Amino acid sequence: MKLRNPAVVLNPGTAGVGIIHALSLGGVDIITIGRRWPPLLGRFSRFPVRHFRYRPEAGETLAQGLLRIADAFDGRGVLFPAIDVDLEAVLLAQEALAERYHVPAAPHIGADIFAKNWQYEIARQVGVPIPRSLRFHAGESPDLAGYRFPLIIKPASRTEAVGGRAFRLRVVAGPAELDAFLAELARDHRGREFQLAENIPGDPTNLYTVGAYANRQGRVLRTYTGRKLSQYPYTHGDASIAETLTLPQVVTKQARVLLEAARFHGISQVEFKYDARDDQYKLLEINGRCWSWIKLPAFSGVNLPLIQYYDLTGDPRLDAALASPQRDTFFFVRDALIQLNRLPIERRLIEDLARSKTRIGAVPYAKDPRLTLIHRLALLAMRASGRPLFS
Repeated sequence: MKLRNPAVVLNPGTAGVGIIHALSLGGVDIITIGRRWPPLLGRFSRFPVRHFRYRPEAGETLAQGLLRIADAFDGRGVLFPAIDVDLEAVLLAQEALAERYHVPAAPHIGADIFAKNWQYEIARQVGVPIPRSLRFHAGESPDLAGYRFPLIIKPASRTEAVGGRAFRLRVVAGPAELDAFLAELARDHRGREFQLAENIPGDPTNLYTVGAYANRQGRVLRTYTGRKLSQYPYTHGDASIAETLTLPQVVTKQARVLLEAARFHGISQVEFKYDARDDQYKLLEINGRCWSWIKLPAFSGVNLPLIQYYDLTGDPRLDAALASPQRDTFFFVRDALIQLNRLPIERRLIEDLARSKTRIGAVPYAKDPRLTLIHRLALLAMRASGRPLFS
């Protein structure tokens, strides 16, 4: 018998495993589609009913692969991208995919969701605080009158259409370092747009997340709140430790106002940093998809992947999923990043958290024993080689 309306997890690395484990809590049919290399941890999970591959080495795109496998199920699959490049791929092919898939993204936003300048403009319009910032093109000398160092410079967008990732961000401590980096940008990325912003002081514990699901009409149906506690790299990076935590109402309100003003559709992570200098939670970015620790909200009672699946497939279990309370008794650990960081402070933090909260591993899960074993072996191989085996 063919599957009907499966959840389709794209290129399931560590974040994709989080989506798979979240969806497994609702017992929905899951399939994955991914490249052959580098290997993807999600292929070893027991929960997907089928694993498909697409062939980028033969020129096949992810969207073409999705259309090729659509005959394997009835109805419409619900897509779950876990990385920006996959979200961009399905956005570009949204019209072609729409007959066989629910693409949880707003067509009127499109690739603007990746543009930090677009996000900050929405924030300005609705009165959500942001760091002091400006945009400039490589080769230009931005006017920094009144700006305070250190500064953060990022690509205004990291989509393939504008040149890809380039780099994640660069923190510059003073004028001499800035001049040298501007010269590097002019040489390597002339004409490309970048964003420059003041760096808000404070360690990772000042980074707060509002996760949300907004329906096709752009109305936010449910929110989750938590915060990072540590990350890799430690100053600016991916969460290595995070916790579920009820935040001040103003933070959730800011996220909801932003998403509904943009008429966003799908799962998002709206990340703020608390600025003690003026007692404000300032927008850092809107991540327009499931983020790397999406598993933590699901195990804390706010299962955003299931909420999205139920909403888009008309499943009557949606009301119960929306009514489930958030439980602030869980924390998240991504072992591979802990191993890369090698910070004694993280070991102590995990020990302290474990006294009062339940640990949720990014990959390990008692109900997914084969994947848990392979993950453990991958960590041992990583310790020996000094580099991650899986994405």
